[in-house]
Amino acid sequence: MRITETMRYENVLRDIGRAQQRVLKAQEQVATGKKVNKPSDDPVAASDILRINGEKSEDVQYSRNLTFARSKLQFTDAALDSVEQMAERVRTLGQLSFSDPDKATGYLTEIQGLRDQMIAAANSAYAGRFIFGGSQTTQAPYVKGPGGAVTYGGNAQDMPMQISRTVKVPTQIPGSDLFTGTVDIFAVLDDLATAIQAKDKAGIDAQLRNLETFAESISLSRSKIGGYLNLVTNVESDLSAAKLSHETELTNKEAVDLAAAITELTASQNGLQATLAVGAKISQVSILNYLK
Repeated sequence: MRITETMRYENVLRDIGRAQQRVLKAQEQVATGKKVNKPSDDPVAASDILRINGEKSEDVQYSRNLTFARSKLQFTDAALDSVEQMAERVRTLGQLSFSDPDKATGYLTEIQGLRDQMIAAANSAYAGRFIFGGSQTTQAPYVKGPGGAVTYGGNAQDMPMQISRTVKVPTQIPGSDLFTGTVDIFAVLDDLATAIQAKDKAGIDAQLRNLETFAESISLSRSKIGGYLNLVTNVESDLSAAKLSHETELTNKEAVDLAAAITELTASQNGLQATLAVGAKISQVSILNYLK
């Protein structure tokens, strides 16, 4: 087949175009530090990079969830620690009433004050949400009626939070498992006050046993919270390892060997200059042939 001048020009233009694309790609890699800047650079690697970045976004969200869950559980534990101390003080007052019933009025006043503090603790809120009402977090779960009786308006939800793709952790314990569960602590305090006022030793003793049961329930709940916090710590450790793995994988898929990229840029620029020089010579020869 006879090669015409037009065909020579077309070949030169194609070569120049390819050389320019090679230069542009090398320049982009050197400028960004990435060997894959668009899907067409490497479709398989681009797909992997998209997946890894998605997993990194998940890591960020799980990290936030873990931080929130840890803080909320620690806050809950601190609230229950306060409740334990209040219950212990009430038990001490009940025991003192056995040996010194003449001070009943002072004991009753303090028990009533501790009862009100207990209601306040049962209505503790974290980040603007009540933590002992189950999923009913926008209204105080415990309400003191006109007659002094305390009612529970929450439910039994433990409000789990997703802290990894496969793990959820409860972030609270409903009040129905704590303050009004096996033992209704508010009724116990009322009955204890009544027994002290009446100097009813059998009644006092019965309520002291109920207080012990309540204290055991709170202690068990705190142990659960400790277990939840251990789970959070373990998942945090796994998440840290996953973050490192994702960063390493992303670097392997995306980061360019800068020295190699600079070498490629130099070579591609030289190649483009050579191609342009060849094109210029062909143009000169063609003009001379035309003049002849």
